[in-house]
Amino acid sequence: MWKYKRLTIIFLVFVVIIVSYLNQYNFLMQEIESTAKSKEAQINKYIDLSQGFIDLVTIYANDFFTYGNTKDADLYSLLQYNSTSNSYNLDAIEGTEYQSIAGNLTGIGKVPDDGIFRREINLALHLNQDFSSIYKKLPDAAWVYYTSANNFINIFPWTSSTDFTFDKSLQAEKFYTYVNPKNNPLRESLWTPVYLDHAGKGLMVTLSSPIYNVDTFMGAVSLDLANDQLSEIIKSSYEIYIIDETNSVMATTRDVNFDKNIITFDKLLGDSPSDIKMIKEIKSNEIQQIGKYFVYSVTLENAPWKMYLRVPVWSIVGKALLYTIPIMIICLLLSFAFLEVEKRKKTETQLKNSLKESTSYQKLLENAAKYDFLTSTVNRRGLVDIFNENIKIDSEAKTSVTFIMGDIDNFKQFNDTYGHAAGDKVIIEIANIMLKNIRTNDVVCRWGGEEFIIMLLHRTYDEALNFAENIRKEIESTVIAWDNSMELRATMTFGLVEHNWSDKIYSSIAKADAAMYIGKEKGKNQVVGHYQ
Repeated sequence: MWKYKRLTIIFLVFVVIIVSYLNQYNFLMQEIESTAKSKEAQINKYIDLSQGFIDLVTIYANDFFTYGNTKDADLYSLLQYNSTSNSYNLDAIEGTEYQSIAGNLTGIGKVPDDGIFRREINLALHLNQDFSSIYKKLPDAAWVYYTSANNFINIFPWTSSTDFTFDKSLQAEKFYTYVNPKNNPLRESLWTPVYLDHAGKGLMVTLSSPIYNVDTFMGAVSLDLANDQLSEIIKSSYEIYIIDETNSVMATTRDVNFDKNIITFDKLLGDSPSDIKMIKEIKSNEIQQIGKYFVYSVTLENAPWKMYLRVPVWSIVGKALLYTIPIMIICLLLSFAFLEVEKRKKTETQLKNSLKESTSYQKLLENAAKYDFLTSTVNRRGLVDIFNENIKIDSEAKTSVTFIMGDIDNFKQFNDTYGHAAGDKVIIEIANIMLKNIRTNDVVCRWGGEEFIIMLLHRTYDEALNFAENIRKEIESTVIAWDNSMELRATMTFGLVEHNWSDKIYSSIAKADAAMYIGKEKGKNQVVGHYQ
């Protein structure tokens, strides 16, 4: 009996050590996946923001030639012609208040003084407002600029023409050639492979979109992301790489100089050709052991890029063993303490209960993370999760989905005049109006700040427009009581789009946002539909 009991204890100790090691090992492997997904989300967010901004600028620029202001921009008169170099520039704003909010426009020849060329110069100057806004919201961007087929460029932030000026060789660069009519007949916005920046910010990639005057190609609007800045976004204790479709390294956590030389993924890894081939064949969102490394692969959305996370096998095994040593010591001591068996069983039961409680609490946290605490509506994550989990799976049935983007007009005045508590009150009341009017399967989302998105199901486009108009009228007529005797009134501008199942959710939201932006430009407090 004594012998069997001792063998049982030894066996149990051995099992506990093995299970502990495996738990630690699995935890570390899950940590690799969690890190990769976190970085994937960061990069995808940056890609989506860049795409959204460029799409809005493109819409504005394409419409400018038909609907835009015919008056000269304020900065047009400050353009100067240099007869020596036969070029013009906007160096005159250096040291003025305009330098921080406008780019430098440089071009070949004299300043265009009539016709479509003059109108295009005014478009480029009007784009400064958008460029400044994009640069504030994407501080990691290197440059935002418009390159014209008529031999000029407007580049933001401002830089002196002595440091950078338009040259026809720019029209042979990837950011321009990728989107010209010959290479991009569908007029899409496209990401370039890695190339060397002409303005001195090292290696970078660019998102460019073509600008047309009806069917005449006028130029390209572009947003640059430097490799060094992308590397900062993915900074991690793990070894991470982002590569483009040409196998060039765009970003990495390794110490690499991106000033001049384009580095290929194969060369930087230095692995055998067979290992490199296996790495590239890993399916997205999967982890495999290849040689001495665990490798996790990700195919990024809305950009022709892949991300790889690589960790030495010995690192995972060593850490799992290291974390297991204390448990091993405890188990060895317990093997000589037969009287503590019952206590150990009780402890194991408590640990299991604690794990269940922890799991339950984790689920509560996950659910809480999907809702906006102020309005009880879902937040961005909640909207995307509902769409992906409950709606996207029915995409083959072509369920009618409409997105309505709404923004409270002049919201900043509430906070500035009455305080943030009054602003919160306005947001809550408007959210309640939306929640009151939706059906069971519809969703109200606080997208951020004073912005809301309503997702309607099983409505025609016209029904959705009527719904949005009714919401707008109810908000306009609502009196919000504040501070006993004070009354607050608010209005909202809405943009609406019917979801196309060939698009991503963020693409539809961007279209709704663009429609709303048009409503803002037209005077606010209205509903504007976006036609596919």
